[in-house]
Amino acid sequence: MKLKHLLILVFVVLSAIPLFVGLQYLNHYYGEHHRALFTEHLASLSLIAKQRILGVVDRIEDSTSLIASRTQMRISLDEWNTTRSDKQKKKLTKIINDAKYGLDHLKDIQIFDPNGELVASTPVQPPIQPLDLSVGNSSQLRLQLENEQLVLRKVSPLLLNHDLVGYLRLTFMANFVTDLVRDRTGLGETGEWLIAVRDSNGDALFAVPLKYDYRASFKRTVEQTRQEVPIVQALRGNELIMNNALDYMGEPVLASTRYLKELDWGLVAKINEEEVNRLISQNTSFIYTLASIILIVAIVVGIILSVYISSPIERLKFHVDKVSKGSFENFPSSKGWQEVKDLSSHLTNIVHTLKDLNENLQAKVDERTQELCQSNKQLEELSLKDPLTNLYNRRFFNERLSEEVQRAHRYSTPLACVMLDIDHFKSINDKWGHDVGDDVLVGLSNYLVETVRESDILARLGGEEFCILLPVCSESSALRFLERIKTDISNLEFVCENQMFHVTCSFGIAVLNEQLCNPGALLKAADQALYSAKHAGRNRVVSYSKDSEIS
Repeated sequence: MKLKHLLILVFVVLSAIPLFVGLQYLNHYYGEHHRALFTEHLASLSLIAKQRILGVVDRIEDSTSLIASRTQMRISLDEWNTTRSDKQKKKLTKIINDAKYGLDHLKDIQIFDPNGELVASTPVQPPIQPLDLSVGNSSQLRLQLENEQLVLRKVSPLLLNHDLVGYLRLTFMANFVTDLVRDRTGLGETGEWLIAVRDSNGDALFAVPLKYDYRASFKRTVEQTRQEVPIVQALRGNELIMNNALDYMGEPVLASTRYLKELDWGLVAKINEEEVNRLISQNTSFIYTLASIILIVAIVVGIILSVYISSPIERLKFHVDKVSKGSFENFPSSKGWQEVKDLSSHLTNIVHTLKDLNENLQAKVDERTQELCQSNKQLEELSLKDPLTNLYNRRFFNERLSEEVQRAHRYSTPLACVMLDIDHFKSINDKWGHDVGDDVLVGLSNYLVETVRESDILARLGGEEFCILLPVCSESSALRFLERIKTDISNLEFVCENQMFHVTCSFGIAVLNEQLCNPGALLKAADQALYSAKHAGRNRVVSYSKDSEIS
């Protein structure tokens, strides 16, 4: 081990051991402290929610008492019980409609006779089912689901001179409950509110949609025997904090339970333990930052001390490294020990020798590199160009076709694709030989190179088949251009065995449009147009889009 590294290691170890011990203690302390803060925060949220609900309940009780205290309503109901008069029924309807006016949280009012039969109601089409007297005498608010809407029902007996004359049933909007459940402020990413009532079996019946089960309202239950579930503890009247408790999904959670005795409701505020632990870990980042700073200081001090002690050797090593990387500079005079000075002098002589050898070697390497670059350039051209005509090949053309199609779509410019084929080329090969056929291909290629624009892409796809890509060229311009080169090609003169002959070409053109919107479709359309040109007699230009001949 090097001296410098040994000194650094000593300083790191001496600082890391107490740092590790202190870090463990601080992590434990901060973990418990922050968990206590989360617990207190969750308990405060659940208490505030409980007080909010009870505040609304008090308001509902006040509204119920105010409406039930109307003497004229009770007198009219008593008279209706005796006479069954429509006049009294209309009077009762008017009274409850007047009572409902201005109470936005009140949905409807219904009056029943002592037998539970409906007498008057604020809705236009009142329900016809009688009042269930088994629960009708209970003055407790009941949370129910009516037409997929959460409502609170309050049944109050109506007494006149201490005699029962009927029942008053008020239905209140329970928006405050759904608003509470949806507002998860302070509950993090995974937290949610749970509200449950008891079903007929005494099990916990969720009364609101759940975050992870939106259809749970008045459908999903938790057996009362599962005391490890927070909502069961809430309905048992236990207001406590539960760590690593299992929620209705079986996930470990931190939960605060509340019991609303006035309503016999269970209320739970919960957050997943995974999120709590993650937040606690984030809160301990300060400790890790402080530990990192201490460790960095120890490393810096170790480095400074090691450099101070081993600086002569380090300077010599630095220059040796430069030599190993190809920098043949003379070693500077060392200010260290005598042994270091002698070693520096010997190394300077070695550097001079290496420098001479390197210069000779570098000259040979440069020469070989230049030859290799030239060979690579030739190989690249061979991979992209046809060796006979020196035109681009199919591979290069397909790449450029995709690029030009994308560019035409991006800038909304026209793009024409032309396929051309030498007519009766096989006959030329059969009659004059393949050498003459090659001369025809080269001559035609030279003419096309001189004729097309610099922005056009010209390629030989194979055999006697060529393709021209015309960017920013409308169909009409392309047709005029092709008519001109068709005529020029037919006038080209080729000579073999002192005999002059001419060739003609057939052209197929396709223009980028909504139907021909991709490279494959465009190329295929041009090929079909070329086939049509040959089928129509050759030596002509056919447009795929117009499906007509241009002579």
